[in-house]
Amino acid sequence: MKPDALLIGLLAGLASALLFAGLVTQSSGAVGLALVAPVPIMLASLGWGSASGFVAALAAFGAVAAAAGTLNAGFSVLIPVALPAAILGHIAGLARPIEGPHRQPQLDWFPVRRILLSATLLAAAACIALGALIGFDRDELAPLVAEALTQQGASGDLQSAQVQEIAHFVVGAIPFVQPAFLLLTLVICLYVSAAIARTSGRLQRPRDDIPATATLPRNALTLFAVALAASFLGGTAGTVAAVLVGALALAFTFVGLAALHRRTRGRPSRVLILFTTYAAIALLSFPLLAFLVLGLFETAKPPASPADA
Repeated sequence: MKPDALLIGLLAGLASALLFAGLVTQSSGAVGLALVAPVPIMLASLGWGSASGFVAALAAFGAVAAAAGTLNAGFSVLIPVALPAAILGHIAGLARPIEGPHRQPQLDWFPVRRILLSATLLAAAACIALGALIGFDRDELAPLVAEALTQQGASGDLQSAQVQEIAHFVVGAIPFVQPAFLLLTLVICLYVSAAIARTSGRLQRPRDDIPATATLPRNALTLFAVALAASFLGGTAGTVAAVLVGALALAFTFVGLAALHRRTRGRPSRVLILFTTYAAIALLSFPLLAFLVLGLFETAKPPASPADA
């Protein structure tokens, strides 16, 4: 590794640790900064090589662990933020030489559909590992949530049984929502990091046509169906399956939204359609279900070529 790549990795790790510090210190004003904590690590990986990205991940782990005085704090940044960011940066930079037109050598870059699937599986794995680290248990967490709702006065005139029911619903939704939120964060941070690295001239990967290439391999449908069926099981198996369902559901929703962007190209009403769609999603949320279904249909369609399967 070149000295400049090592230095960039160390600095990126420290920057990521500082951005993430809001969650560790429970500072409400800095929580928003924690959402962009993967960006410095991804920038190091995309612009200075994979080794620099993994150095940044280790530096973030060490900085947070040293500042908080506990390894668990370091793992809280390494598992959901630093390591997935370094791995995604590495994957996005993968390419293999192939013979192009007129036998000219060119690079075949790791496809976007597999980057999206990798990000989905990383988000799910990170949530499972984090849940194991903190000892996530629905039965133990539900009374704590109910107590918090009661103390904050959120229950209002609700009876105790109703508060308990709400608490169980909230706790039951965590395995579905947390991986989806983490995947959303990773995808946005990767897009922003790639744009910054490309603007600075450090990114070798050419610009991808996201609406045309943001798909998923067809075997993701099988994985989603199996996970959905297993999510009705109780215990650890059901929780793990629910995590996979949450991450894959958002991934298919991305595919559906990409299809909307692709199909509205060249139409005079494109801006109005996209604005109305995202406004409805922001205000109502349930339109996401329509794009989840669209993403499932897009993935189920026969691939244009064997390489797209």
